[in-house]
Amino acid sequence: MTLLEFFFIIAWIIILVLAIDIWRKEKFNALHFILFILMWGWLLIFALFPSVLNSIWDIFWVARWADVLVYGSIVFLLYFVLLLLSKHVENKESLTSLIRELAIENSDKKIIKWKECFIIPSYNEWEVIKNTIQNILDNWYKNILVINDWSRDNSRKILSDFWDKIIVLTHYKNRGQGATLETWFEYIRRYWEVEYVITFDADWQHSLEDLKEFEKIMKEHKKIDVLLWSRFMSKKKIWVPFMRRIILKLWVIFTYFISNINLTDTHNGYRVIRTKVLDEIKITQDWMTHASEIIDIISNKKITYKEVPVHIIYTEYSMAKWQSSSNAIWIAMRIIWAKFFK
Repeated sequence: MTLLEFFFIIAWIIILVLAIDIWRKEKFNALHFILFILMWGWLLIFALFPSVLNSIWDIFWVARWADVLVYGSIVFLLYFVLLLLSKHVENKESLTSLIRELAIENSDKKIIKWKECFIIPSYNEWEVIKNTIQNILDNWYKNILVINDWSRDNSRKILSDFWDKIIVLTHYKNRGQGATLETWFEYIRRYWEVEYVITFDADWQHSLEDLKEFEKIMKEHKKIDVLLWSRFMSKKKIWVPFMRRIILKLWVIFTYFISNINLTDTHNGYRVIRTKVLDEIKITQDWMTHASEIIDIISNKKITYKEVPVHIIYTEYSMAKWQSSSNAIWIAMRIIWAKFFK
């Protein structure tokens, strides 16, 4: 027995044991079963009948039979990498679900019936969150929901100053903006009866003046379930750094091909969503990819929407917290993975 044959037999035994273990745990699906059988049979044939290698390479037009093994091994390795990545994503989603349940269970469960509510994700925003909340209250709005995404700054103390005016949920581990929005969506599904929710950034970028237009649209067009605000439809000229403007325009094209929806602005956190469609909009992407996930859900579920001009207020503080332009590539890869490989 050659060393190569011995290697094949050991690998065959390992794969057989893994297959039996997965089958006993009832975690086999059809794709896994087919791939395991192919790999198992491949190694068994080459281990017991090595002469087969001498004739099989002609079928694949390669110079040596060993090349066939290399190419086949690469394919299987890629598959297992995707399998491990899928498991990693599944574990992260389970962790987020656990943190979400803890945040909801440890909160004040109030039954509230009202027209609107504000959802404000907050992570290390203690410098601006106070003014943002106070500005909303000063404009006679109430029902403000803040999710403290395990901020490591002075946010908890700042938010405690509004204990009688707002509701705060706390994540006990930072999970990202997508996870914070879904936590509040789930809270509202369980305890609140409001007509629509407004997603509002904590960093003082969004203007309450724009809400006058949204209230008019929501009142006149009862069939519109989501308003997506666009900074590129505003009559007022909004300054956006050149490179960021290019990335946002490219993202519009990317979104069109991925989600088959034509928008002018795809990563604007200012939204209005009727609560009657919240059961369909369930966010699974924890981080900034949630913005594209929401759009994809709107497209797939045929949820009625409308783009509305909005005026964004850029400050030194908000620009300092922008993500780097190179991060757009990473976000795009995560979106492609979630849509086609998850």
